[in-house]
Amino acid sequence: MNKLQKSAWINLAVIILCMMIFLPCFLFMAIMNTKGLVYVLVCIVITVFLSPVIYIIHKKKGFEAGLDEREKTIYKRAFTISAYGLAAFLGFACFIPFFILGGQSLIKLYYLPLIFMATLFTAQFIHSSAILIQCALEAEDG
Repeated sequence: MNKLQKSAWINLAVIILCMMIFLPCFLFMAIMNTKGLVYVLVCIVITVFLSPVIYIIHKKKGFEAGLDEREKTIYKRAFTISAYGLAAFLGFACFIPFFILGGQSLIKLYYLPLIFMATLFTAQFIHSSAILIQCALEAEDG
């Protein structure tokens, strides 16, 4: 397993862990109908303390310096696929409620951070999955 595949697996694990932390916090804030900054500050403090821990666990030193041309091509293709997936997901997340609810309807503001985090999760998931799929297909051909 090369560095690119290891990084993709670690990215998948980290985004799943982050979503497992984000969703309960988001649900708690939605249930409590938070309007103040207290709960937002609590989430920011948790993030500030968890970010260095995750960075220390998976420290990237010169990630792209250790890649050969084939791996750089895989990385670029995966990023392109991820950007298309991000645009498509964000488009669907914005237009499906518009067509279902109509132009004059209102949606709750609770959905905005959920759409934002789901879009980031989807883009990173597509990127890591595209890397792993491309590496597996090239390993079959070789």
